[in-house]
Amino acid sequence: MQVIYHDTVQIQPIAHPDILDIDTLLLSGESQEIKKFYKTNEYKIGWTEEENRMQLLEVLKNLKTDGIPTEQFPIAKLEEYNKDYAELSDQEKMKADILFANNYSLALNQLYNGVLNARKLYNDWDIDAKNLSASSTMVLALDNKAVEISFDSIRPAKQVYTRMRSKLTDLYELNSDSLQVFKNTTVNINDTLSQTSTLVNHLIFLNYLSDSISSASAVYTPAIADGIKQLQNKHKLKINGIADEKTMDALVSEVNMVKEKLIVNLERWRWFPREFGEYYILINIPNYSLVAVSENDTLQSHKIVVGKKDRKTPVLSSQLTTIVLNPTWTVPPTILKNDLTPKASADRSYFTKQNFTIYNAQGKVVSAEEWDPSKARSYRYVQKGGPGNTLGRIKFLFKNNHAVYLHDTPSKWNFDIDKRSLSSGCVRVQDPFDLAQYVFEIVGNNISQEKINEILKSEKTNNISVSKVPVQIHQLYWTIQIDKNGKIKLLDDLYDLDKDLYKKLNTSKG
Repeated sequence: MQVIYHDTVQIQPIAHPDILDIDTLLLSGESQEIKKFYKTNEYKIGWTEEENRMQLLEVLKNLKTDGIPTEQFPIAKLEEYNKDYAELSDQEKMKADILFANNYSLALNQLYNGVLNARKLYNDWDIDAKNLSASSTMVLALDNKAVEISFDSIRPAKQVYTRMRSKLTDLYELNSDSLQVFKNTTVNINDTLSQTSTLVNHLIFLNYLSDSISSASAVYTPAIADGIKQLQNKHKLKINGIADEKTMDALVSEVNMVKEKLIVNLERWRWFPREFGEYYILINIPNYSLVAVSENDTLQSHKIVVGKKDRKTPVLSSQLTTIVLNPTWTVPPTILKNDLTPKASADRSYFTKQNFTIYNAQGKVVSAEEWDPSKARSYRYVQKGGPGNTLGRIKFLFKNNHAVYLHDTPSKWNFDIDKRSLSSGCVRVQDPFDLAQYVFEIVGNNISQEKINEILKSEKTNNISVSKVPVQIHQLYWTIQIDKNGKIKLLDDLYDLDKDLYKKLNTSKG
């Protein structure tokens, strides 16, 4: 099934003769996408085949496994139209057709680009909507009875998305309501209770039990009690292996938290680019991690330092342009206000100690003694390249709207701690020269280690172009990871984005 991404592609109308013409007055309040659909279809109705209508209904119901709220779709009305289709008047068929078309278009666009618009939510998420012609794709899907296939074709194919969707599907199969019985009944080891199987499924889902444990038995075994003890330990409850009220509340709460994480991160992966490129650097901000990928093989992994909550690392996709050895550092406004000005005001020798040169508005050098802290913003402050530079000995440049980049750091201790949101927005990389070597090999730059060492020793700034072969960089944000065995790893929501996004998704009207 072909998906049409641009309206410039010419599409033939659905091959159904003697089909009812749409009353164009009914289209007056419809979106441009719906008007394009009927124009492409020569103003004939398109949802005449029951198979197509049934496929769409099935798709809409199952979109909850993608974390897309299905309450926004008028499924009951669509089912009514489908059931009574043969008896509908021409006018009712037109209205039904428009309703099916609208919900196909809405659902397809949401699965491809997300329910919400990232750019409207965040000023530091530079993620553009991807081109999609839902109208032309709809014509092809209806003509080929491939409605369901058209959705499968535009669903994110990344392993991260597939695993999260699979886990959310498993979650919806859990029956948390039946755990209520454990709150009112004391269950001891080797007791029999029909709801034990549901409890086991919950514990397996959250990785407190191995999936080799059978959920078919109603017996409360020692293995189940051990799983309960792990849960109790994690939630700082009394560790007794008894599925009491507080333990069940903790279990359900954790399942709900995982549900929230899955839903918001599925949405984010719909925002992210579908293709990362043949060669790319992928950053997950909440995981403090960077991987370098070449032709689907992960060649390197690096610890990173990311922006503080009040100086967030932006989410973006770009392409590396330049690697700079012995970079200079120009102090940005935020650091000037909060860090440099207070320190230099207390001790003018700070400029010399930190190798700063001060320039006035005319570009002339100003001495530390001449510097006027009351006019601190009128100067430019440049730190010399070399061993003590704030950026370290190397930085990686790429086009973006936030003046951020990847760089080395003289503060190597940064990488010895677990929670590494310490920077002012740029990403600090552990072992950055290994990353540079990855880039040099891809772009065919044969610069030797000896030459690099020579440049570093000179302390002179050296710019090396690396744009000959595209190396993409993707700075992304997701807060849950599912491994190949279905094991869940929850990541810190560094910038407190999850709960607000979950709320917005739940209140979305489409």
